[in-house]
Amino acid sequence: MAAEKDAFADLRLTPRLRSATLILLGLVPLFLLLDLRYQSARRPALAVFYGVHAALSGAALLATFTATGRRRPDHVALLLILGLATNINVFFHRVPANPALISDVLTLLMMSSAFFFSWSALRQVIVCLVTCGGFALAGMMAPHEAAPFGYAFGVLVLGAVVTTTGSRVLGRYREGLARRQTELAELSTRLMSVQEEERHRLSRDLHEDIGQSLAAVSAYLQAIEQQLPPGLGELRARAADARRLAAKTVAQLRQVPQLLRPSVLDDYGLMPSLQTYLKDFQERHGVAATLSSEGVPERLPPPIETAIYRVVQEALSNVARHARARHVRVALATERGELRLRVDDDGVGLPPDGRYPGTGLVGIRERVQALGGSLTVASRAGTSLVVRLPIRGERAA
Repeated sequence: MAAEKDAFADLRLTPRLRSATLILLGLVPLFLLLDLRYQSARRPALAVFYGVHAALSGAALLATFTATGRRRPDHVALLLILGLATNINVFFHRVPANPALISDVLTLLMMSSAFFFSWSALRQVIVCLVTCGGFALAGMMAPHEAAPFGYAFGVLVLGAVVTTTGSRVLGRYREGLARRQTELAELSTRLMSVQEEERHRLSRDLHEDIGQSLAAVSAYLQAIEQQLPPGLGELRARAADARRLAAKTVAQLRQVPQLLRPSVLDDYGLMPSLQTYLKDFQERHGVAATLSSEGVPERLPPPIETAIYRVVQEALSNVARHARARHVRVALATERGELRLRVDDDGVGLPPDGRYPGTGLVGIRERVQALGGSLTVASRAGTSLVVRLPIRGERAA
């Protein structure tokens, strides 16, 4: 489970890394024009500096779209920051005119990395040591006045201390928050487990006790109907009406267990259960429903099977009530240790305020997050709901 949480934390880091690289690339034309205007004598050095800066930022951005980059964005971010710090220090070695300005830029880089990437104190210490060490080495190798460089180096060291201390404090807060989120997820999982057990018990009771009792009542009414004398036609008609009502109630009760806890989910797994449910949904609501799967195992861990089944139930319920759709498509696929569920319809889409109709989305989100997954809802031509759940290292029960 810890490995799965780390993997999904990396997925959350990827958008931040992309944002950081786009900001870095956006700074190039802005500051390059200013530097070329006011430091025309240093154009060759500036061209090399900004070229390396753009190359590092662009390479990091492209890396986030590769399989390795998506798996380890923290490594990409670390290499990016170390590369940028080295590039700045090399530029300072070549153009040692403004140590205070270089010190400020490096301090900003260290603090920004702590803010963007939420690194541990140890990783931040590594960044600060490389940054300060490179600045000191570049300063010692370049001709300059002692006082300005000493002051600039002191400011940089102070910035490194503040950054590292801030990282430690933020790290403790993040650990506490992560602990509470884990406890909340475990509580939510236990509550959902109790709910499923209660649904299972209620489903069994409805089928075995109430259903059988009503079937017996129907049989007794049929016997009474057949044994009544010919002169009691009105009473026989009422007995027949009562028998038909009992039979209708029995038929309705047989559908309730399928909504509470379908036995096919326990007996045969997720895909047969969804096929049965979609067929019933299509017959009840007149909405064409299709199901597809790619690489989905025959059996998945019970919590995941239950979660996916409940999400599909709630999503299709919203389609029937609000979407006015003619077709809905349910697709399941596995990729890189995660299960992806996608539910698309061709209905009216979300309201203008973007709010998902009904309250079921809250339950879906809680159920998915309790298993370490994510949920996204979009509306273009219709509504699209995507759920991602980690299944790496899980074994079907």
